[in-house]
Amino acid sequence: MKEGGRANALLVELMIVIFFFMIASMTLVELFASSKLKSMEAKALNDSMLETQNIADQLYGSENAEKTLTGLGFRNENNAWVMEYDGYTIRVTHREEETESGILDTYDVASYLKDKQLISLPSTRFYPKEVTP
Repeated sequence: MKEGGRANALLVELMIVIFFFMIASMTLVELFASSKLKSMEAKALNDSMLETQNIADQLYGSENAEKTLTGLGFRNENNAWVMEYDGYTIRVTHREEETESGILDTYDVASYLKDKQLISLPSTRFYPKEVTP
């Protein structure tokens, strides 16, 4: 009868060890899944920041912003240029302000992940008027 008690104790110990490893593996799987999700979000943020910066630079150097935005694949929606890009949206809005010395063109380039704004960059260009002495 004593031998059966040892076998039962060994079986209980083995079940406890298996249970411990099961809990540890579940925790690790959850940790790796959340890590992958955060990595994908960070990649989308990084890509959108780079693309937003590139578009703002191209608008700054462009003579015809509409042609540039159309060439990049943007579509005009409600006075804003919109492009879906690899999981996020880039939106460009235009403001024009006329001053005594010239015209100030401002393009706000913003990227959004779902409804959350990731980054917003202004691209401003000044066109001076002819000055008569």
